[in-house]
Amino acid sequence: MAILVKDALSLDIMKETKLLAGENGLDRLIQWVTIVEIIEDTSRLSEGELLVTTGFGLADNRERRARLEELIQSDRLSAIAIYKGVYLTEIPASLIEAAKNSGIPLIEIPSHVNFSDITKAVLEQIVSSQLHQLKYSSAIHQRLTHLNVSNKNVTQITDELAHLTSANIVVLDVFLHQTASHLIKDEVTYSPAFGFLTDHEPIETTPLLKQAEEKGRLVYDTCGAFVLAACPVIAMGDIFGFIVSLKRKDAWHHLDAIAIEHAGAVYAIEWLKQKAIQDTENQMQGHLLDDILQQQYTEESYVIEQATKLQYDMSDEQVVIYFQFQHQHTQLDHQMMQRLSQLLTSIFERRHIPFLLKTRLDSIFVLTPAGKKAFQEAEWYRAAEECRSTWSYFFPVHPIVIGIGRAYDQIGLFAKSAKEAQYAARLLPLLKTDECIIHYQKLGLYGMLLEMNEAGMNLHDFYVELLSPLLYTKKQGADLIHTLEVYLAHNENIQKSAGELFIHRHTLSYRLKQIETRTGCSLKSTDDRMKLQLSIMAYRLSGLLDQMRTIS
Repeated sequence: MAILVKDALSLDIMKETKLLAGENGLDRLIQWVTIVEIIEDTSRLSEGELLVTTGFGLADNRERRARLEELIQSDRLSAIAIYKGVYLTEIPASLIEAAKNSGIPLIEIPSHVNFSDITKAVLEQIVSSQLHQLKYSSAIHQRLTHLNVSNKNVTQITDELAHLTSANIVVLDVFLHQTASHLIKDEVTYSPAFGFLTDHEPIETTPLLKQAEEKGRLVYDTCGAFVLAACPVIAMGDIFGFIVSLKRKDAWHHLDAIAIEHAGAVYAIEWLKQKAIQDTENQMQGHLLDDILQQQYTEESYVIEQATKLQYDMSDEQVVIYFQFQHQHTQLDHQMMQRLSQLLTSIFERRHIPFLLKTRLDSIFVLTPAGKKAFQEAEWYRAAEECRSTWSYFFPVHPIVIGIGRAYDQIGLFAKSAKEAQYAARLLPLLKTDECIIHYQKLGLYGMLLEMNEAGMNLHDFYVELLSPLLYTKKQGADLIHTLEVYLAHNENIQKSAGELFIHRHTLSYRLKQIETRTGCSLKSTDDRMKLQLSIMAYRLSGLLDQMRTIS
């Protein structure tokens, strides 16, 4: 609780003072007044103090002057006031320059003004401000808390906060998706991709949001003619979202910050209520989807009945989308899966896409109506893309991959769609693609081999006859299978293949002759190349399926 520097300067006792530098810092808050005769140990000075000094020793003692300059540049003080005519005939130019550079107000006090009068006047204003702020804070607390007990939603809370502060208010979830807003008509608009847009200039919000997240409290900054504020909404140690406020600089008051901070607690209570409801819904959805995917039901009518209770329609074709982390062996905490589930729920609900969701230890299944459009044009596909890009922005070291199964109109086949989606995601490393979203239909020959494997054919028997001689050389240190794979991938181009393998062209030619000799195949024959290609794919797929069984 404090007063602004400009309010202190407007006091009667300060009318004969002169502002020498730091005009841009007049909105800084004074929390206390400290009087120091000799500038020695500056570490005892606290943030937000108005330092008043006679300037003893500053004229002829470079060390003390340098110490005060360093203090000014540290940005700890709200302002500094120096007497002129006691020990200093003029305020040193180096101090004025330091104040200009740091934006700290530097005030010159005439010698006939008493220390005690300044201290008394400023502290009286601080105490008065504290009483006013306490009354305001109590009134705001009661008014906003009433919204909670009256069961008001986030939109209604936002409207009330905008009314109390006369500011533009935007409320964001933890992934910076807009959940509510109240903007002053014809003054600003808000863009989720950037921030506020005014008539004069765009105002980016991301840097201040990062500050608010790091500090765990409200922060604000001046942006041209406006003051931008950001406050995290925190409950149970987790950030649920943010309140962002934009108000004209000449109308901003630090009491607005108090109102926003109180609102943060009200939003936290509301979001905790919503989370409890959402957790219950997700649990019910998860149980139903688990029964469907595990085929743990006796009658389809039971599944349809349970889905109807959840307001989910199963009369149309359905598709399963599978989300997993790209690095399967990475240790992930439960909170990470909760965040991914929260992001998916937020995106699908905001896009009004019906869905059932099941969260497992390391993955998430989503069942949703397939629709009539091609899958790349479907709204659920765009939602999956948004999920991937948003997650990549917030958690770049934990990327996700997404698999999509085929659409089916029979409940008994939804489990098949789920298995296809899981295969699509887990086979991505074999496809040598930069894509992070893959449809089962795009697996190509791998899809055919999977169908053969599901039909009961042993993939090991499929490849072992051709590749077993090459597997033996791999144990000896020469990976002829990898050599052949690279050669076929480059359409039999010797130079490109040798370049990728980091070997000489002659070495590659020698290896290719060994491959022909050991397999009995001619690399000039289209049929033989196709047989070798399929055998390598079966070998890679068999290894991956064995790994998947081990993980499971």
